[in-house]
Amino acid sequence: MRVALRGSSPATMAAGILLLSRAHTLGRRLTVEIVGDPDDIGVVTGPALLYSPALASCGVGRELGNGATVIVPGPLTEDLAVTVTPGGNGGWFLVDRSGSGVHPATQAMIALRRDPRVRARWLAQRIVLGVEVLGGAADPAAFDVLFGAPLPPLTRLAVSLRAARAMTQERGEPVTRYLLGHPPEDAAFTLAAALERLQPEAREAVTACFRTAEALALEDGDREAPLVEALSEILIHLALLPEHGILPPLDPATDAVAFHLGKALAPNQGNPAAHQSMLSTYRFLGGRFTPAAPHAVSLPSDAPPGDRLGRWLWFCDQVERAAAVVDRVWRDLVDPPQ
Repeated sequence: MRVALRGSSPATMAAGILLLSRAHTLGRRLTVEIVGDPDDIGVVTGPALLYSPALASCGVGRELGNGATVIVPGPLTEDLAVTVTPGGNGGWFLVDRSGSGVHPATQAMIALRRDPRVRARWLAQRIVLGVEVLGGAADPAAFDVLFGAPLPPLTRLAVSLRAARAMTQERGEPVTRYLLGHPPEDAAFTLAAALERLQPEAREAVTACFRTAEALALEDGDREAPLVEALSEILIHLALLPEHGILPPLDPATDAVAFHLGKALAPNQGNPAAHQSMLSTYRFLGGRFTPAAPHAVSLPSDAPPGDRLGRWLWFCDQVERAAAVVDRVWRDLVDPPQ
């Protein structure tokens, strides 16, 4: 059997790899040719972390024991591109790897820890203590997930705690440990109402933190404002839980990304160019390039965006679209239309 695919793009590379893999698995002889130039494939580089069976099947960022979790290495000076959306088709955000923070609230937190004023450092210590009591980590990356992941607040908290607990092996207290009574039935819920649900000692400590943060924000030109807003949002949603409630359970893709966050943040070996890993896999399986071929199957070949997150979204979208085309191409190969 022989098939030709048109266009030098991640879609054609993925389709070629998946077709060759299927043929090898079923013991069929198949020749795959791509009509195009391998040098024209869009450059996509790490570091990146996502859950994608299609990308892992194409040899991109796959390691033994990680399943479909894709970890593409990259320089420590670059922020980690992350998504918990299966297949990488949306929800991309950046996580810090250098200790500076990406989200404004994380940056405000780091500024507090380095501030020469005693009360600023005290506030940072209290926030860190509160996070660590729940089993979280005082790592800029964990804060970037907590504040910046495009997820509902309680899901962000669940992802951040899952990642931190995987990194530190600490369990922490239940998230409702310091809540009293039941959440109010009134839909309008404020920070003051959330504070009322805390046990007296916890309420006093948290109130002191918010008052200090607001006072510092007045002195610093609202530098602490993003941190106050982010913490208020999380506390309000946390206080909406029943007394013995739990955080939203994570789906397998989100759980896998959270569990491997620490590994993706560390320096690691491998090819930082995702497109090159795919090209190597294609050639290893016997795929070829050709200047021309009759009856070639056309696949998406739109140009990649300029920004890194947009480029990763484009890359994953191309691969997912190719996976959808492979079934039709394979069916036509083994059972040609009459």
